[in-house]
Amino acid sequence: MNYISIPKVILILFVVNHIESLTAPILIQAFINLPLTFLVFSLVVYRSNSNPGSIFAFFIGFYVDIISDSPIGLNAMLFCMMSYLINSYSNTFRLFSSFQVCLFFSASSLFFIGFKNLFINIENFSYLELFISFIFNSFLLIILSISRFNFLRIIPRG
Repeated sequence: MNYISIPKVILILFVVNHIESLTAPILIQAFINLPLTFLVFSLVVYRSNSNPGSIFAFFIGFYVDIISDSPIGLNAMLFCMMSYLINSYSNTFRLFSSFQVCLFFSASSLFFIGFKNLFINIENFSYLELFISFIFNSFLLIILSISRFNFLRIIPRG
């Protein structure tokens, strides 16, 4: 996943946004908000060899704004900020363990959820939702990270 073309990123984000829109009404009953689109975009930026610029992040965020029916510019701004953070600390991430990287991305998803709730539904802002979402996102990312390493151990080396 070193280089993904822009049409593939757009298609992947469209599918993930559709999955997110299907799962969000079910998960919100348990006060869980899982920003799949944001996490997939963060993964694309994190795993790319070249540092995608702010123009790429802005237009992908603008595209997500359009397909997710959120206020225009909200995802664009948040995607730009996340892309800047990942690109700024790309060499530092190599020093971190996978657990620390998982905690960083779950904390960034917490920031995304909180910031989005401040703009979209300030009257229903819930700290309980933020806390439970942070715990759920942390466990989910850690489980995915652990399963990735266990899966890589099963594959024989050629």
